[in-house]
Amino acid sequence: MRITALLLAVLCAAPAAGLAQDTIEWSLERRLTKGDFKGRVPAAAQNGSMSAISIDASWECERGALVAAARATFDPSKSWWRNPGGSVWGNVGERMSSSQAQQEARRSALQRDMQLLDHEQLHFDIAEVVVRKIKARFAEFKNACAEPGGTGPIQQMVVEADLELQEEQQRYDRETGHGVNARAQDQWQRRICALLN
Repeated sequence: MRITALLLAVLCAAPAAGLAQDTIEWSLERRLTKGDFKGRVPAAAQNGSMSAISIDASWECERGALVAAARATFDPSKSWWRNPGGSVWGNVGERMSSSQAQQEARRSALQRDMQLLDHEQLHFDIAEVVVRKIKARFAEFKNACAEPGGTGPIQQMVVEADLELQEEQQRYDRETGHGVNARAQDQWQRRICALLN
């Protein structure tokens, strides 16, 4: 349940970089799945998962006009999911039959997976909230290509957005206990969903 947040900024006059072949761009219609986590789990990993989420921001002057873009992306090759170890039986009561215990353990594992997926998805959603702020701020720089200093202030704005993203991701993990605190997770879910709608 750890997040790696990176903000990549391409300087003025640099062409916008394309998405890596397997990179997933944030979309309202597509949610992360357990199968999206394809990276190798580090031997010393203590968390249940890690999402490699980036915000790619690019801008350039084209015929005297600012052309800018930003997007939130998820990199499956750098994101990993660790299946919990331990007994298949979990902590189920001794009075259950073995088939009931197996069903309960599977149900519990599915619930844990869904809880963790919801947590990781919200990390991705938080990145999209910051992307939308960056896109809105680009409008403030529509004349940057014609002004002294050009697009320099855009770089500062992107650096500030990166700091905001990292602080927000850390606060999210801290307040939700990395998704374990269901009440706090629900509160964050509602707040971020409201910002995205």
